[in-house]
Amino acid sequence: MQIQAKNIFVLSSVLLLFGCIKPYDPKISSIEENKYVVSGVVTDREGWQEVEVSLSSPIESSEYLAVSNCQVKIQDNKGNVFFLEEYNPGLYHVWMDQKYLERGASYQVRITTPEGEVLASGFDTMQNGPQIDSVYYSLEDVLTPDPEITLRGMQFYVDLDAEGDYSRYYKWEVEETWEYEAARPVENFYDGNYHQVYPPDYTNKVCWSYGLVKQVFTVSTKNLSHNAYYGYPLHFIDGSTSRLGILYSILVRQLALSARAYNYWDQLRINSNTNGGLYEKQPLNIKGNMTNATKPEKIVLGYFHTASVSERRYFYHDIKGIDLDFSNGCVEEDPAVGGFRIYETWEYPIYYYTTVFGTKILSNECIDCRLMGGTTVKPDFWPK
Repeated sequence: MQIQAKNIFVLSSVLLLFGCIKPYDPKISSIEENKYVVSGVVTDREGWQEVEVSLSSPIESSEYLAVSNCQVKIQDNKGNVFFLEEYNPGLYHVWMDQKYLERGASYQVRITTPEGEVLASGFDTMQNGPQIDSVYYSLEDVLTPDPEITLRGMQFYVDLDAEGDYSRYYKWEVEETWEYEAARPVENFYDGNYHQVYPPDYTNKVCWSYGLVKQVFTVSTKNLSHNAYYGYPLHFIDGSTSRLGILYSILVRQLALSARAYNYWDQLRINSNTNGGLYEKQPLNIKGNMTNATKPEKIVLGYFHTASVSERRYFYHDIKGIDLDFSNGCVEEDPAVGGFRIYETWEYPIYYYTTVFGTKILSNECIDCRLMGGTTVKPDFWPK
């Protein structure tokens, strides 16, 4: 499969642990509420290994319910035990040296809750995985709710080349980061007095936003003659958001899994793709590998597994052939009758700018990019 991609430059391949345990946003019936939800992964790379413990919540008050003050430990099949500490509510981690992270070794998690219940996973064996192969895109058109209108965007693909003594089961995660800007710097504001800012304040004009693509990408080569797969589709983006406005980056993470871990994630892929996306509900009908050793009749949701990880980061900019049509949230208005004196003190400061054509009142989104969900802290990996 030949697909040409332009305007890409690639950072060198990275093989690092990047613990990325995302909380579920459970939307379930009251009958299914208050189940323990456990998720975690041990990778083959030295670093922080993480486990998350939470509770499912009732449909009428869907929320993330962290479970704190648990005793959490990871143990391997060689008798080594690693005790995790809680660093955020419901999030536990432990640093594991490379010598304890061997392919072929098996790991399990055991959790003692504040109520004294013991939650345990089965042992999962660390697989051997290759380095990530090519990631690329094709400009493609997708249908919109109006069948006569299509939307052009970037459809990403990944190639898998695992010939050799490697796993037959894979999962990919895609982490997005993009740069965007507010419409204007701070030049003038009114807070009962008129202020001119010179030079203009650009502090909150440039932001970066990031997140995990909420889709599950899995493939098995078990029934293929070769341990390879070319042109596996990842996510799709278009010009209707600020992602492609300045500079867009993806970190593609390839995880080599055991057969059982793959079956869990593949069922979750089918479940989420059918019903609206990963993390929009909990996989109540998907059996994980967690059990309640104290009260076996109580169902425990989630999965704990191992993964051999390979990563590679890509940058994209100035994509030809895609129309950019998105809102930066900025609203400019003419001053109301009565001018600035009509504003209440709780509305201060009132930002504005003036040209030869008159004065425009600015919404806060015009001068503060953080209000669109990002941060002004530039990522370490971002180009200078």
